[in-house]
Amino acid sequence: MAAMDNNATETDEEPEVELQTGNLVAQSLPHRYARDEIEFTVETIQLDGTPLDGRGDLDESDRYLSLVDESNWQTLTLTGTVDVASDTIKEVFPTEEWDDPPGRLALVKTNPLAISRDRHSLADAPTKPDTYEFSIDIPRNQHRGTVTIEPHLVRASDREPTASNCASKAGSRLANGVPWTIDLDRQTDAGGLLMPVIEDFSDSDRLPDDQHIHYLSLDEPRNPQLYLNREHSRVIKVLENEGSTGGPPRLRDILYDYIEHSVWTQLILQTARDTNPDTGEPEYSWQEDVLELFLDDLYPEEDDDDAAAVQLASDIRTIEDLPDLVQKIERAVHRRYDIPADTTKLIEEAIQNDD
Repeated sequence: MAAMDNNATETDEEPEVELQTGNLVAQSLPHRYARDEIEFTVETIQLDGTPLDGRGDLDESDRYLSLVDESNWQTLTLTGTVDVASDTIKEVFPTEEWDDPPGRLALVKTNPLAISRDRHSLADAPTKPDTYEFSIDIPRNQHRGTVTIEPHLVRASDREPTASNCASKAGSRLANGVPWTIDLDRQTDAGGLLMPVIEDFSDSDRLPDDQHIHYLSLDEPRNPQLYLNREHSRVIKVLENEGSTGGPPRLRDILYDYIEHSVWTQLILQTARDTNPDTGEPEYSWQEDVLELFLDDLYPEEDDDDAAAVQLASDIRTIEDLPDLVQKIERAVHRRYDIPADTTKLIEEAIQNDD
């Protein structure tokens, strides 16, 4: 992320962004930002409830853990503390808000290969100078590649702009801490499973027309590739929003839900096609994760995963069973999201702002 300018003039406009090969290059924020000033301390690391005891490659000084050579684990658990100093509060909030700072504190867990960005709330407004404890789980079957965990302090409510160059809009980023990076497995190419690549769709014959926001390419079934259309710059800008409250972050979450719904549906169908109807074995390693995520919802009546996988492979090959399978997939994917509730909240916020 680009350096933050604490002396920029306050404005309600978001910073302009430039997208290059799938990465966001942000210009300076138009308000005070306390970069790396939240103290983020990981005190214990466990695999399935047991200390690491030499497993993995741990470098605490670099805040890095590699588990790429480790197997036979289900859940990584990190516990520790997040410290918000009084000086940080005074830096990012105007004087009149120091007693009850309208901020929200959260740990943000990002896993690009799984199109996953989760917030683990530590404190709602007011967030005062204090030490906040956390415990966060990373289930192996829901993540791929690299996971980063970073503390963020964001503004919780709007205020009238003043001469101060502190943020005034809800959802504005105020401060962060140095993240931890965890490598779960090796990436075999520059993109990898679901690592979004941002391109101009109209410039490529292999991509659909410029009306599409995203496209999942299964041309290389071993490594499915998700593309986002840079020509929809405002949409991409929303997807890169790092706030946690207010309209833009809620819209971002809805857009990601929309993209993920489409992607998971296609990946389940591809997995069904590539699964052996006699043994239940999928063809590619990423499809094992798909089966583990969705088999219980697709076939709750089956006690055995292998039997459920065989049934999935059989259903997609049987014309009579295909419509029922598509409905099962829709229901299973829908269970991962609450798009109606999130959309309703966004509409309510828009109505309140209009009033």
